[in-house]
Amino acid sequence: MPPLTIRTYKTALPSFLFISVLMTLSLSGCASTPDREHTHVHVAPVAQMFRPAQEALHRGDYDRAIRQFENLQTEYPYGPYSEQSQLDTAYAYYQSGDSKAAAAAASAFIKAHPANPHVVYAYYLKALAEYEGIEGPEYTPTPDYEALNTFTYLAKTFPKTPYAVSARLHIAKIIDILGQRNLNICKFYYIRDAYVASANRCSRVITDYQLSPAREEALYYLSKSYLHLNLNQQARTTAAILHANYPQGRFTKRLRALWEHAPQASTASVG
Repeated sequence: MPPLTIRTYKTALPSFLFISVLMTLSLSGCASTPDREHTHVHVAPVAQMFRPAQEALHRGDYDRAIRQFENLQTEYPYGPYSEQSQLDTAYAYYQSGDSKAAAAAASAFIKAHPANPHVVYAYYLKALAEYEGIEGPEYTPTPDYEALNTFTYLAKTFPKTPYAVSARLHIAKIIDILGQRNLNICKFYYIRDAYVASANRCSRVITDYQLSPAREEALYYLSKSYLHLNLNQQARTTAAILHANYPQGRFTKRLRALWEHAPQASTASVG
């Protein structure tokens, strides 16, 4: 499968994503039994509909595959062909770039078939589709939280699957994005002298996104915000935490220089 072209913060599809190979139905197996007096096999009508749809999917004709899979589901809403076609529809939407439709199709499968042995695949595809909606730390975080919730559920509920490994990697990336987003908001408030709001946002980075690289800078701005608010003890405690976690970090050095030049932590001395 060729890699998916994706924007910043996106990753290519893992090779195990497309499980049609694992779940592909034997077309003749679901057909009527061969006539002993003839060599041909009578293929069931649903199999006749499924075959060209899956062929279109494999050759990358996703629009045609989607139409044919959806027609099959309308004609035959129950049974293994219908279930496979629902998963293939979600996959086709995802590959065609319609992440919202892919997430909706995967969600519909999960709701209709929660006990299906391949429901973990549906969760994974849903999470990937939601992840596609992430634009970056400067944009609305709604898709970030949606993808984070789905990936987290998948990793906790199906921890021993290969999907869980990929989910944990995506979770780390989303945490980085959300951490940076909240740090940006913290700095936005700080340069506008809104130190209470700045401290609140920096605290959120530190507590909610501890593994984010933004945590170091958040500690720095939290300490400085406390200084501006004349909360000197809190400022010193935060500076000590910064030093303990990042002893050689550039923000530790900046804060150390600040304290050396302003031992009384006068807000007039804070840059």
